[in-house]
Amino acid sequence: MKRIFLGFILVIAMQACSEKLGMNNVANSKWVLSEWPGQIMPNTTKKATLNFDTDNKVSGKSFCNGFGGMVTIDGDKIKFSELIGTMMYCEDVGQAEGKYTEGLRTANSFKIVSGKLQLLKDGQLAMVFTKTE
Repeated sequence: MKRIFLGFILVIAMQACSEKLGMNNVANSKWVLSEWPGQIMPNTTKKATLNFDTDNKVSGKSFCNGFGGMVTIDGDKIKFSELIGTMMYCEDVGQAEGKYTEGLRTANSFKIVSGKLQLLKDGQLAMVFTKTE
């Protein structure tokens, strides 16, 4: 009986320690793309970034061009919308920019693992970001 009680307490403690995801996890945070499974990271000093504001706004750099838009977060679900950006010609990262913003548009969930933001599409890892500042 003692073991069952201790097991029950352990389960409750683990649930209390598990991180609930939501806007509070990413509000007022800045991230840089550090891993891009299935894609080739451009060989450049230009970085892809992702910045979350407190009022469901998102902005950043898609390597060369700046972008902004809206983000909706509900638990571990995420949806980027109304993404617009500048349109400077950037030969060295042109194709990567389109793939990056498309990756944001199609991401539908996220996790924070070991301090890194993971964006997923249908459960598959799409992008990994490292926190900056």
